[in-house]
Amino acid sequence: MAKPAAPLAAVRAVQALSERPALEGGTRAPASGRIDAAKLGWATGEFALASYVGIASIYLLFYATEVLGIPPAWAGLALLIPRLWNMVSDPIIGILSDRTRTRFGRRRPYLLAGAVVWGAAFCLMFNLPHMARPGAAALVLGLVFMLNNTGLTLYQVPYSAMLAEMTRDHLERTRLVAYREVVARAAILLTLASGPWILAAAANQRAGFQIIGAVFGAGILGSGLVAFFATAGAPQTTSESRHSHGLAQFAILKDNRPLRKVTLSFLCVNLGDALFSGSLVYFVTEVLGRSPAVIGTLYPISSITGIFAAPLWMLVANRYGKTKICQIALALCAICCLLPLIISSSSYWLMYPFMCIYGFFNTGARLLPNAIVPDTVEIDQQQTGERREGLIFGIFVFVQQSAFAVGGFLLSLLLAFATHHAAAGTGSARMTGISLSFTLAAAVFYGAAFLWMLRYRTDPAR
Repeated sequence: MAKPAAPLAAVRAVQALSERPALEGGTRAPASGRIDAAKLGWATGEFALASYVGIASIYLLFYATEVLGIPPAWAGLALLIPRLWNMVSDPIIGILSDRTRTRFGRRRPYLLAGAVVWGAAFCLMFNLPHMARPGAAALVLGLVFMLNNTGLTLYQVPYSAMLAEMTRDHLERTRLVAYREVVARAAILLTLASGPWILAAAANQRAGFQIIGAVFGAGILGSGLVAFFATAGAPQTTSESRHSHGLAQFAILKDNRPLRKVTLSFLCVNLGDALFSGSLVYFVTEVLGRSPAVIGTLYPISSITGIFAAPLWMLVANRYGKTKICQIALALCAICCLLPLIISSSSYWLMYPFMCIYGFFNTGARLLPNAIVPDTVEIDQQQTGERREGLIFGIFVFVQQSAFAVGGFLLSLLLAFATHHAAAGTGSARMTGISLSFTLAAAVFYGAAFLWMLRYRTDPAR
């Protein structure tokens, strides 16, 4: 029972530090109520999303090639097409949830359906039978992954949109996002700890992945059910749509300038995250000459730091203004990414304090844009008279999904370019390319996110 102590302490700190926050810009505000069980239950729903990202990003391609025996090119295609489907389905599900009218509200039916479909498909994906024909195995994997991603969309978009519905207080929204960030970091930590242990304890790799599918599939379902039932009494909004239907509503990005700025900023944050996370293992193994097992220590350091950093970012943001503190977090995250340029194989131990520093600033870089985007829902309502949280968060999730897909592809191009020059006889060109992908390329995208947030303008009193 000692393991949950760190996340629980961080959650309590979020409440304790936010008893009497300030308005955007520094004006003091009356103390608001504590986060109730419904909002805490909603934050718990992030466990499904964070643990899924951890498992899928680390193990899914390896499982496809090494366990199912699918050639890498076919496996990459089987995993790419369903991700492209997500880019289309996220905004559509957002629009549908805006127009849904049930006794459970606009969003909660999607949480229930999404958790069931997603949890079952995730379990099935890691329990596929062996097939003698690689093409057939790739097709089956692609179809099941498509079903998995459909369940993910059904869950993630309405779940994210509930943030803007559950409270109209932009300070309390920051606290809610801080709770969610604590849950996310704890879930990643649990994933990093339990995944290798399950694989090592299983009789073989196939059996290990079958257990991973069952355990984390059940975790996805359980997390979604908690979010569904806990939010039964949560505030909900309704809106009669008077504007154009379907994807024509993407004009919202043109009309709502603050939304456009924070969305483009978050796009750059996720591109930076994709480059940084994807190239970390290459930097550690090829540049620093260490075992891949070191990753099992570096990532948890970042996650643990994030658990304790989230309430601190929340406190500072509510006291001095989310926009200003978000700009600072993005700028410092960009600068931080350049630090590994001074780390060599003889001083590889510096990676441990570096990951601590990165985890701190990256938490702010992710938490604060998520806390800002619900405020743009209010701007949209003032302009249109509608509550379109689903559409807005559908676009926001679409941007996140696109960034990770594009970021991974961009990293592959950078590595291929570096490898080509290394093969041409330029010596350490590959290591230089890896170092620059891990540091400079990631820093450029975080820096671009900072520049977009400099252009973010809104009036908190409005």
